[in-house]
Amino acid sequence: MINQNYIPDPKEEGKKNLYNQEIQISSDSDLWKSFKSGNNSAFITIYQRFFDVLFSYGIRIKDDEELVKDSIQEVFLDLKKNCQTLGNTDSIKFYLFKCLKRRIFKELKAWENTKQVLDTEHSFEIVFSHEQTLIKRQIDQEKSQLINEAISKLSPRKREIIYYIFYEGMSYQQASELMELHDSKSARDLMYKALRSLRESIGYLPIFFIVQLP
Repeated sequence: MINQNYIPDPKEEGKKNLYNQEIQISSDSDLWKSFKSGNNSAFITIYQRFFDVLFSYGIRIKDDEELVKDSIQEVFLDLKKNCQTLGNTDSIKFYLFKCLKRRIFKELKAWENTKQVLDTEHSFEIVFSHEQTLIKRQIDQEKSQLINEAISKLSPRKREIIYYIFYEGMSYQQASELMELHDSKSARDLMYKALRSLRESIGYLPIFFIVQLP
């Protein structure tokens, strides 16, 4: 594992001059192209913008803060080193999720075994709060607790697909790639199986799940 001093933690270093270089580009594709062209401010912007969401994602795969932080550092070091040879993307978050998941499995040195663990053990925890945008003003705290309990009883794969689609707003195609499913239809089928399991568990399917289905 690498020393985290290679790239500072934005939470600790955010006030330093380095992070004053952040640039405002709304389009992921434009920001990515700027980074690929060698714009260091674009690299800093990507790092600062996505560090927290990457950490939140990584900790769901493996509950080891040091491992996850080190893996994030490795991802960004690889990006920096290979920036001119990277492909294009219109979703930086999706691209980084793929990189981080691979890196965590590589750090564990057990790709196949790790995938099996993800399928069989209590991993990929999700907790939806009633304050979160997804369900804000639509359910009360008691119902959100009921939903959380139902989600916790789902298989890790079903929790994972719910996380990608509802929590991160990804497409079925993106979810299928992250989960190494055959295609977007496989991801959609898994999503509907997860929703059916939720409905069977709590007796109904909250409307916000139906409304926000891609």
